[in-house]
Amino acid sequence: MYTIGQFSRICRVTVKALRHYEKVGLIAPARVEPGNQYRYYTREQVDVVAAITHMKELGFSLKAIKQIVNQDPGSDGMRDILTQQRRLLMDQIHLHSSRLTRLAWWQRTLEAREMTEPRKYEVAIKEVPAVQVYSIRKVLTDFPKDLTPLFLKALDELQSKGGVCAGPPITVYYDESFDAARVDVGVAWPVSDTAHANGTLAAVTAATVMHVGPYTDLEHAYEALYGWINKNGYRALTPMREINYNDPRVTPPDQLVSEVIVPIEKVGT
Repeated sequence: MYTIGQFSRICRVTVKALRHYEKVGLIAPARVEPGNQYRYYTREQVDVVAAITHMKELGFSLKAIKQIVNQDPGSDGMRDILTQQRRLLMDQIHLHSSRLTRLAWWQRTLEAREMTEPRKYEVAIKEVPAVQVYSIRKVLTDFPKDLTPLFLKALDELQSKGGVCAGPPITVYYDESFDAARVDVGVAWPVSDTAHANGTLAAVTAATVMHVGPYTDLEHAYEALYGWINKNGYRALTPMREINYNDPRVTPPDQLVSEVIVPIEKVGT
C-alpha cells in the first residue's frame, strides 16, 4: 500500500485533490489509521485515479465522473452520460467559435479605427405591405442560440410541404422589452403561393433602417430608430421585424445586411 504522499506522486495528483475526491465520495483511501488518520491507497486505485484524470481532461464534472464510476460501462445510463457530454462540448465549440469570429471582426475594426467613428443610420418611414409567410412562433429560453435552429426547422417544414421561400427570412419580435431568457419570437419565410402560407405579416407604417455588420451590433440600429421615433412625435409599436438579407453561415459578420422595421403611429392618434 502507498501513503497519500506516495500515491499523490504516482498519480500526479495533489494531496489536496485526493482529499477533495474523498470528501465528494469519488474515491476513498483503502485504509485509514484510527489514531493518526494516515491514509493509504492500493495499486488498483492508481487505475481509478488515472480514469478520473482522463475524464476530467474530457471536461466531465466531478459529479458526472461519480455517476460514471457507478455505471456499468455498457449500460444505457453510461451511453446517456457520454452523449450528454458530447452535446455539451459541441455547444462549447459553437460558443467559442462565435466568440472568436466576433473577436476577429472587432480586431479588424479597431485596426481600421472604425470603432472611434459613430455609426450613422438613415431612418426612413415606409409603408410595409402585408407578406404571406410560413412561420413558427415560439418563446426561446436560450437566445440567440435557439434562433437559427428555429429558422431551419420552419424552412424544412415549408419545403417538406412542397413550398419554396420567396424572399429573405424575417425575425418577428413580439416583446417591447428584451429578456434573453424569454424571447417571444417568430421566424417567417415569405412565400408566393398562398397554399403554403400559414400566416400573414400585416401591412404597417414603420420606421426602418438598414444595418451592415454583425447581428450583435443591431442595438445601434434600434438606438437610432427609437431616438428618431421619440424625437419626431411617433410611438413605437410591436411586433418589430428584422429582415436578414444574407446567410450568416457563409457571410462574414461585417458584411451581414439587415433591415430593422419598427411599426409606428403618431402620438395622440
